[in-house]
Amino acid sequence: MTTQTCPRCRARIPGGAFCPACLLADGTPRIVGPVELEGPVGRGGMGAVYRGRHVRLGRTVAVKLLPPELAEEPEFQQRFEREARALAMLNHPNIIAVHDFGQQEGESYLIMEFVDGGSLPTRMPLPPGQAIDWSIQVCDALDYAHRHGVVHRDIKPENILIDSGGRVKVTDFGIARLVGANARGWTVTTPDVVLGTPQYMAPEAMQGAPPDPRMDLYSVGVLLYHMVTGKPPVGNFDPLPGLLDRIVRRALSPDPAKRYASAEEMRRDLEHARRLPLSDQLEPHEKQWLSAVALLQAISTAVAIFAFKESVTPKVLPTSEVRPLVMIGERKVDESHVYSRARFEMWWTIAALATFALAITAYGFLRHHWKLAGLERAQPDRAVTQSKWVLVTGLGTSLLYAVRVWVERSGRGWIVEYAPAVSGPLLTAVLFFLWVSILNSWRIARPLRREPLLWIGFALALLPPTYELVRAMRSA
Repeated sequence: MTTQTCPRCRARIPGGAFCPACLLADGTPRIVGPVELEGPVGRGGMGAVYRGRHVRLGRTVAVKLLPPELAEEPEFQQRFEREARALAMLNHPNIIAVHDFGQQEGESYLIMEFVDGGSLPTRMPLPPGQAIDWSIQVCDALDYAHRHGVVHRDIKPENILIDSGGRVKVTDFGIARLVGANARGWTVTTPDVVLGTPQYMAPEAMQGAPPDPRMDLYSVGVLLYHMVTGKPPVGNFDPLPGLLDRIVRRALSPDPAKRYASAEEMRRDLEHARRLPLSDQLEPHEKQWLSAVALLQAISTAVAIFAFKESVTPKVLPTSEVRPLVMIGERKVDESHVYSRARFEMWWTIAALATFALAITAYGFLRHHWKLAGLERAQPDRAVTQSKWVLVTGLGTSLLYAVRVWVERSGRGWIVEYAPAVSGPLLTAVLFFLWVSILNSWRIARPLRREPLLWIGFALALLPPTYELVRAMRSA
């Protein structure tokens, strides 16, 4: 913070235009316009802020004073008046209300709503849920301001106040500029003048581009990341939990056309993220596409397994079905039949290859979409929750087989006849959850060796059919 000289007592003071001692000169409270100042609150980009009491209204207010040395400069004076006008025309519960503004003894003042909860930086980092709630309120404020032609251009933690009830108040529109139809008459800031806080500014704003609401949305993306992590995003920053990562990365796109088109659109995504578990990083439609690809992978795997089973299961075949190179070592049973331990099942093999080609193509399209949408992010320490369903369905397969064996030995053979109608779909479910887990693991670069539930469940599911196949081959 810079050190200045108090214009009254000439004392060296940090920040504000007046030292606290001069607020009560000779025991007399200092009066600014209709407000009796009580004490300093802080310092913003456009001047010092004091707590005061409105004499006529009898309410506590905040007073921003433009430093005397700046009041003499026309550009700063115009910016100060612009802040007052911009705020005065905005009436929203998430925007600091302006009650009055004026000049006194060469000093400009702005009388505003007093917020008793403090500023945002003192509360960061925040739990993701709280950060989402307050970001939604910031978007509400910006959506209202943008619809009235005002771009804030300096969204940052210091300009976000929180009242005692936990409500967000956006303040310091000192560098705001009217855009659109309302811009006529007092848009004094030239397009090539760069104003704002660099680490919160969109790239085009740093280059002096004309104000655009999407600049504010870039700043909200930085703000949201800062609220959750306690630091602004720099370079290849670590991902946030859940959908917050996608929201932030879209807001921070260097290309304005790829950002949110409006604060309302960003607000809707934040609302959606608030309703979903933070561990769930995919939106419903994304999960549907992943499930569809996983189903294709499961079908392909099931066909391959069945093709292998058909190929190694001993069979007695008509001699007319014997083909060169398709089977070797067949034994003659009688004049019209031969016995084969294993053979090349051409049609089942072709079916397996065809479904595999379809599945791998679908996966290629899915992965391409993940890259474009920013969903392919390395998070090797994040567990894949779907692995537990592989364990559950795999355990169910083994339990069903155990029940079948018990029923068969108890003499209730007719029940056993219905077992394949249940075990087949159950094994398919195992394969489906297996591929959902594998696809999610590949998406977040999670090593599969760190998913023991997946392997245990898959082993339990394969145990019954493997045992039956081995038993059939040994008894043949």
